[in-house]
Amino acid sequence: MKATATTTNPSAPLVAPDSEADCERVNIVLDQLLEGRVLTEDDADYLVSYADDCSPCFDSIVKQQVFVNFLKQKVNHKRAPSALPHAIMARLQAEMA
Repeated sequence: MKATATTTNPSAPLVAPDSEADCERVNIVLDQLLEGRVLTEDDADYLVSYADDCSPCFDSIVKQQVFVNFLKQKVNHKRAPSALPHAIMARLQAEMA
């Protein structure tokens, strides 16, 4: 399937009036992901920004899985430097001495 760019309703507010996620917008964007469409930067940022607020409004487990996979792609996980545990232990030992 060829990926195509798409947009959601441009007149929809970026933030819902009551500062909660717009469940309809979340589901529209997730439907677009399910269809293999490329999200606009606005839609991608919206999903990332409202991740905590959105989970109760998914209307299917499939959309939850799509959302989790989307976040895994967008959120960079950085590993702690390998020397960090040793530095922490050295500092603790110095404090305890």
